[in-house]
Amino acid sequence: MKVLTKAKEIIQSPKLLWAFLILKVFTYYILIDVNLTQNFLVLGSVFILAILFSNLYQSSFSHKFLIFSVLYGFFSIIMFADSMYFNYYNQTVSIQQVYQVSNVAKVPSSFIATLIPASFFILWDIPFVMYYFKKASKQWEGQTRKNSNGKRRMGISLGCVVVILFLAINPFHNTWIIKINSVGFFTNHIRDIIEVSSNAVYTELWEPKEVLEVVEEETKDFVEPTAEEPKTRNYAGIAEGKNLIVIQLEAFQNFVIGASYNGKAITPNLNALLEKDSIYFDNYYAIIGKGNTADAEFATLNSLYPVIDGESYRLYTENTYNGLPWQLKDKGYATYGFHGNEANFWNRQAAYPYQGIDNFYSIETLDNTEQIGLGISDSSVFSQMVDIVKKEENPFFSFVVSLTSHHPYELPEELCELEILPEDEGSKFANYLQSVHYTDKAIGELITKLKKEGMYEDTVIAFYGDHHGLNCTMDNNDVYVGRYLDRDYGYEEMLKIPCIIHIPGSGVSETISTLGCQVDFLPTMAALLNLDLEQPYIMGQNLLSAEHGFAAFTAYLFDGSFAYDNVMFQVSREGIFEGSSAWDRKTLKEVDIEDYYEQYNKAVSLKEASKQVLEQDLIAKYAKRK
Repeated sequence: MKVLTKAKEIIQSPKLLWAFLILKVFTYYILIDVNLTQNFLVLGSVFILAILFSNLYQSSFSHKFLIFSVLYGFFSIIMFADSMYFNYYNQTVSIQQVYQVSNVAKVPSSFIATLIPASFFILWDIPFVMYYFKKASKQWEGQTRKNSNGKRRMGISLGCVVVILFLAINPFHNTWIIKINSVGFFTNHIRDIIEVSSNAVYTELWEPKEVLEVVEEETKDFVEPTAEEPKTRNYAGIAEGKNLIVIQLEAFQNFVIGASYNGKAITPNLNALLEKDSIYFDNYYAIIGKGNTADAEFATLNSLYPVIDGESYRLYTENTYNGLPWQLKDKGYATYGFHGNEANFWNRQAAYPYQGIDNFYSIETLDNTEQIGLGISDSSVFSQMVDIVKKEENPFFSFVVSLTSHHPYELPEELCELEILPEDEGSKFANYLQSVHYTDKAIGELITKLKKEGMYEDTVIAFYGDHHGLNCTMDNNDVYVGRYLDRDYGYEEMLKIPCIIHIPGSGVSETISTLGCQVDFLPTMAALLNLDLEQPYIMGQNLLSAEHGFAAFTAYLFDGSFAYDNVMFQVSREGIFEGSSAWDRKTLKEVDIEDYYEQYNKAVSLKEASKQVLEQDLIAKYAKRK
């Protein structure tokens, strides 16, 4: 009985408020992968919450319970968003991502599929904490207040605010404080608010001459003198004058190309293209930001790095561009865009005219009878695209964004053709393979239709993945994919995508293993099509002649992360060079980070120079567009 009585006293005690706060903070830091040996972070966050809420329930505010409920609910939602965002992007959320809510609403099934049950531990305590806060308030009101000191409490609160602001601003750029700011709940978000607000008022701009110098210095062919003669390929201009279809393959990763599952080829039609008249880049990377698919398009068409703040189609919609669509328009090409979702998704309807795409077809303007998942099926979109562009008398450029293989990979059962092994049944991995296999089948149908319409021989078809399909930190993908590949599945493999350029009748058949990324697509295609890019702000290189490869990453890995030849470099969680890691991409063995400080600076400089080009609309000086 004494035990039950004691347990009842504990359960009814207002002091449980602090136990819940401690549990919440511990849960939060575990979910965002903070090393709990950094106890000062946990203790600091608990201390701040304790000061804030104890002063609140000891105050004489008439609406203190309402104030507490709003504050605690707000903090809980931010923590929940952080844990969800970190689970997907390996980064906590910024107020810059508020705009993405509308885009998330358009893909609810995909969002729901990314939810992890552990994140709800951030929210479950809200009613209990509210109960104990009210109980603590009543207990305080019933006590004598002779020893209460309102001025002292106010002083402590103001002291906490000053310390937090000092840490967030970090006026002396102290490395230790940078580490705290990168993971501390309060300092991280307050710093984010300060930075976003200050950038909205004032953005530091480089002199255009300085931007140009950085671009020229950091992109000078990526070639270093070697004792051997550089490889030469006589591919320049072999696609000149041909139609061009560029297909951005939703969530396609490189490991599916040429691979089989349970005895059946995953991508038999793409595999067949590789056997003849194709150039295959098998060390090609996605360098997208928080704009995902839209960033992939933007980087590919313009050879500019995306920014971490949001998708460029929204932030820099009306800039002047001189990317692939504009280059081909100047050659007399008709330009088209196709996507099976809504026209305003990722702001495409507004952005495409400024990208040089004159005719955009979406779910509103195509026959949308056959829908799978988020929109019109790939098979239907590809078929309708051919029916539309075949009427053109002049050469055409058609940019197609596939959709059916979009997360969460919910393909109708009758379209699933791969026989799944028992150990993979019900996994995201298995569903992903089914969706990829379906899209490959649609590609086969596209090739057949182009041949039937007499268009195939005159049409170059380029394929590339927009981003990963299986996040290595979610859904036990590291286990499933790792078992399938028989090696560790991490960011190096996750961010690798295919890039295939098929040129019928060219006689070219080669796999190029020089490391590349999406900003390299434009200069590479320009060489094949014999295009003069006419402006110097090209962040990529022609992979047909490059001796060294480079890719600077935007999301998933922290700013300054890159891949260079055989090395993968991952910037530390704190976002600084110190404490970063690097490894050989083939052997996965660690290498000394000090040997790659120059490449680290290159990654930071290229990304910032690209942002300066966008912020100042510098391409307008070279390309006059109406």
